[in-house]
Parts: sequence; C-alpha cells; structure tokens
Amino acid sequence: MPTELAHQIIDDLRLCDVLKLLCYDNDRVDACFMSHPICRNIFGADPETLAKWRFAAHLYRDIFTAVGKPFVQPYYLFRWGTNHGATNIHCLKPENYEGFLYHMKDRIYDELNIHWCKVDLTRFGAPDYDSGLDYRSLKRIQSFEELKKCWEDIQKAKANLFQLRASELYWTADMLEANSDILKRTLDPAQEFRPNTTHIVSRMRRNADKILRTPIQKFIFAEHFRYDFLGIIPFDSALDQLLHMMQKHGIIEGDQVMASNTSISAGAASHPSSIINSVRIIIDGMPKFYISPPETAEQQHNFAWRNAANKNGDLLRTANTPWSEPFGANEQVSLDGPYFTPFKYGDNKGFWRPESLFWDPHHEMEKEWLASFVEVYRYLKNLDG
Repeated sequence: MPTELAHQIIDDLRLCDVLKLLCYDNDRVDACFMSHPICRNIFGADPETLAKWRFAAHLYRDIFTAVGKPFVQPYYLFRWGTNHGATNIHCLKPENYEGFLYHMKDRIYDELNIHWCKVDLTRFGAPDYDSGLDYRSLKRIQSFEELKKCWEDIQKAKANLFQLRASELYWTADMLEANSDILKRTLDPAQEFRPNTTHIVSRMRRNADKILRTPIQKFIFAEHFRYDFLGIIPFDSALDQLLHMMQKHGIIEGDQVMASNTSISAGAASHPSSIINSVRIIIDGMPKFYISPPETAEQQHNFAWRNAANKNGDLLRTANTPWSEPFGANEQVSLDGPYFTPFKYGDNKGFWRPESLFWDPHHEMEKEWLASFVEVYRYLKNLDG
C-alpha cells in the first residue's frame, strides 16, 4: 500500500484504533506511523518512544481482553470530560497525548486493584502489594513494566487459590458424603441430621469443577469465595459425644490429654499412638472452634467485637451470616454443653478481603483438625460397639 494511502486511512482512525494497530508489531505499520505528522507528534519521532507506547498498548489490550472488558472505556464510566481514546487523532490536543497514557495506566491500576481486593492473595504466592494505608488497597504502581509484573503475580496467586479452593471443595464433599451422620454444612443453622445430603455434595463438586474451568483472570461469584471457613463442621451433638467418649475411655481428663511424649496414663496407653496424636490435634484446636456461652455482662461485652457474635454479644450458633440463629433464639435447640462457634468472617455484602482473624482460610490445619475429629470419633464409637 502506498504511504500516502496509508496516511489517509490513519487520518480516519481514533486513538484507540491506532493503539490496536501498534499491537501488531509490524515494521511497515510502524514506518507509516513514524511518517504520519499527527502520529509522529503522539508517539514521538524515535523508535524508543514508539516502543514505550507499544508496550503500554499491548498490556492494556491483553488485560482488558482477558477480563472481557472493552478496549475503550464506555463514556458513562469515563472520569474526564472527553474520552480521548475514542477521539479521532486529528481532534486531539497535544496536551492530551501524555494524558491518555496516564489514563491507560490508571485504568489498568484500577483493574488490578479490583482483583487485589477480592482476597488476600499473599497467602497464595503473590508478593505484598498492599498500600499500607488500607488492607483493601493496592499500592500505587508507577510504570507499565511494574503493572505487568503485578498483573502476572496476581494471576499466578489466583491460579494457586483456584486450585486449592477446588481441591478443598472436593475434599469437603468426600468428607460430608462419608460422614453425614456427624458432619453438616457450616452455613446450615440446623443441628439435626439430614437424611439426604446428596444434593449438597453434588453442588460442592459442581462448584469445584466450575472453579477449575473458569479462566484465572476472573473470579467466581459463589459462597465458596465469600466465607473464610471450611464448608463443613461437626454437629454440636457429635462434639458433646466425642468429649464424653474421650473421658470415658481415659484419653482426656477435663481439657488435658492424658498422654504426652514423656508419660502416658493407664487408660490412654491402651490406645494407638496415632489416635493419641489425633486427640492432641483436637484438643489444641478446640479453642478455635467452640467456646462456652458468656454468662456475665462483661463477658458479653468482650464478645461483642467478634464476628461470631451480634452487637449484644450473643454468640451465633453457626457462621456469622444473615441466616445464623443467635444464642437462645431457637427454643427447640438445646444450648447445654459445648457447641461449635466458627470464629470466621462472613457477611452478605460482597467478596471483599476480610481482616485476618485466627486461622487463615484454606488453612491445612482446619482440614487436619476435622479429619482428626472424624478419626477419633469413629474409633471410639467402634469401641463402644
């Protein structure tokens, strides 16, 4: 194509169209841009300046293509008076050239910040990009090179997150399917055995499949990314029965394991060492999972700040969700004895990253604790016939 004809075509392009052409890395296209008077003013007369614009255009296009958003920001979302990316190159003022480059950088930063605020990705391999001012804010990044590095770090961490979350859901489904008589969904406020949990197990596995199929550039808007706790927990009655059986068989006395590395009681000595180790895991983890109801006004006040209590300090029987039942609200449920209160963050407002409380979500210690609980419960139940 003759250069003159190419210049006539360029005259009819918007700035965003020119940037798309830059992404082709074509020497002939570059030569036409460098010889075009307006493009030369925008991109500079030297290859280094053109390369800077090309790098920014590549990153800008790749990110918004990956997340399914338009190359040109819609007018109703545009912060400035004029959307320069959608403006013909002849209508741009020289002072807007660098301004649009800054706009591209700001839009990329805003997109990264959305991903960063969803969940604490530092737990899944991402470097710490926190601003230091707000745990829900990404630090300000100055260059396109740094933005690209941040984008890649976030995607690697999200890939780890998705893999771990899917693996956890598969594991949770298997545990609930095999132990539905003593385990329930953490979000289920009922403390009664449900004869049919097939639909719950199937939905967990479908969600795990969906997580693995979804591109890592996007988030799955489901309860499994909203709540920072394991999806299943034992019934309160199972906890009460387990503590009773451990005392009956001489494994614990009060809240102490009657077997240590140096001494073993006569009752505990008759049990396998693997069971004793699992009992230690259970006892050590108990304060993370349940607590006695507050009895005094001072105790209620101390509990009021927790996410597992309401504003009056009343403990919630299950996770802190809008569907949880407060302490004493359901007369049909016995509140005597120990019961589980997951001290985990959860609300119905969105998927923002919570402040850290106790254990981190997806922590292997939670799975280890639950597996130990089931192992010891089954072992002692078998002893009782």
